Amino acid sequence: MTTLSSRNLIEFLSEDQTPTPKDLYDCLAHSSTIIETSYGKVEYAINGEGPIILISHGGPGGYDQALMLGELFRKHGFKIIAPSRPGYLGTPLNHGKTAEEQGDFMAALLDALNIPSSIVIGVSGGGPASYQLAQRHPEKTKALVVIDGISMNYTKGDDINKVEEWMYLSNSGQWLMSFFFKHFPASVVKSFLRTESSLEKHELGNRVKEIVKDDRKFAMIDAMFKTMSDKFSERKAGAENDIALGAAIGKLPLDKISCPALIIHGDSDNDVLPRDAEYAHDAIPNSQLLWIEKASHIGFWTAADAYKVQKYTIDWLKKQ
Repeated sequence: MTTLSSRNLIEFLSEDQTPTPKDLYDCLAHSSTIIETSYGKVEYAINGEGPIILISHGGPGGYDQALMLGELFRKHGFKIIAPSRPGYLGTPLNHGKTAEEQGDFMAALLDALNIPSSIVIGVSGGGPASYQLAQRHPEKTKALVVIDGISMNYTKGDDINKVEEWMYLSNSGQWLMSFFFKHFPASVVKSFLRTESSLEKHELGNRVKEIVKDDRKFAMIDAMFKTMSDKFSERKAGAENDIALGAAIGKLPLDKISCPALIIHGDSDNDVLPRDAEYAHDAIPNSQLLWIEKASHIGFWTAADAYKVQKYTIDWLKKQ
């Protein structure tokens, strides 16, 4: 097992190798399809050509968020399979109330699409589904990448106060967040990073300035907010289920994961704590842990070293 830090990486993606704002917003407008699986109906979308990557999105989210998170990889020659996890958008919450069921849900989708195996990428609240797909269905997982993903008991749901609950888990709160993001973007970015990171005041201010000036990083946050707030009533069941699912986890079983695994985590993530990455790295044989220095929960896309980490991840995937 190896551990790396983003500060030691040298190569990085150039601007033309990263998704443009148009690329990201096109993902939000992409149509979806409903397929019948052994777990019932599942909403999904497909984009790109090449080796297949199955994306397990965060929460709140949906297939649109999965497409957006996968756009970087599509631009580098991968085919993205982007489902809405249970309770999100067009996928009902018939199953997926445990991490194990979420893994089986992903396996059922691959079966229904006649895909024997794929690379799997899990992000944030999509961590349990991706980890358990690899744990319970190792034959279906060629390689695993988890970005700031949950692997242990998630208690942030218990810490949400009434204002935050209204802001993040209600239609009116999400509308207000969208309004402020449109008219006062720097303030919203700052507020989001303050909640999602343990960055000190000076580092936080620098990160906000850099994101607002970088149209690609800024568009990423804007698009991500849209996949959390647009049609929020159709995402709420999934978001509430994710919180309950995370609270029910002790430590996910990871001992049967045999595929190559790359675990990426911001060292200043205050949403999914760094301990989750440390546990997964220790539990998965031959896994690799990559810390993103001075990075929030969304540091893979917005940290100072984001383009270095993205370059490393793409190169790693192409070797699998």
